[in-house]
Amino acid sequence: MANASAEEASRLCAVSLKDGASAATSAKVATAAADAALAAVKVLDLPAVAGTSASAGASTDYAARSGVEAVKAVPAVEASEGVEAVAGVDAVDARVDGTGHIAETTTARAALVKIKVDTKCSGRDQAAALTATATRAKTAAKALDLSVEALTADFAAFQTDEAARIAAEIEAARVAAEIEAARVAAEAEAARVAAEAAEAARVAANAQAAKNSYSNNSDTGSSYSGGGSSSGSYSSGGGSSSGGGSYSAPAPAPAPAPAPAPARPSGGGQIGPGASGPGCMTSNGMGGSKPC
Repeated sequence: MANASAEEASRLCAVSLKDGASAATSAKVATAAADAALAAVKVLDLPAVAGTSASAGASTDYAARSGVEAVKAVPAVEASEGVEAVAGVDAVDARVDGTGHIAETTTARAALVKIKVDTKCSGRDQAAALTATATRAKTAAKALDLSVEALTADFAAFQTDEAARIAAEIEAARVAAEIEAARVAAEAEAARVAAEAAEAARVAANAQAAKNSYSNNSDTGSSYSGGGSSSGSYSSGGGSSSGGGSYSAPAPAPAPAPAPAPARPSGGGQIGPGASGPGCMTSNGMGGSKPC
């Protein structure tokens, strides 16, 4: 009986030690996965954009991710007489916030590492205790694995949401920049058109002023009256006139003919009264006189 009992204890110890080793391995794997997940959720850099090596940007802190309360589905209501249509609402599952997922994983990890699995066995009682410890360790490892899966899945969804948010912000900034550039270009074009209009008005005003000045000079620069207006510079007698062109004064009128001599009786000549006079004068037959 003693030998049989010893063999049975040995067999039980072998089984329990095997279970313990398996539980220890599971605990080690679960703990390593939890450590990796808890470290990953602290990283702010988002994964690279698909097809590129560039990061999608930096996210906010995962621990600040808010949770979501569960929402029950609401069926849509079709429009009918006196009733407006109402859109349906899809059901939304509750979601733990980031801090809650981190705390759950941290707590599960701490519970697992507290379980110490023996590596020695010397009897039935020790084999039974070892088997119980191995079972608890496997259960705790399983719970830790589940919490790590939930944390990892929620963190992946968080990164997807953050990448979409950042992409939307970048697109909005791009559109705003295009709108601003278009506004600046429109203002520059309006300023250019206004400057051209102002320059054209200035040139037109200068041209009109020059035309008015030329007309005034033409009106006051010549005293000549005729079929047109002339201006220039000429001198006639003691006077002068100046203007924008040249003008030639007309030739002076011929001097008037001398008055005819007083009539005298026809016949011989006439001798003046003194030696200093013209002497004897007689008619020349043309209304004038000539010496005798």
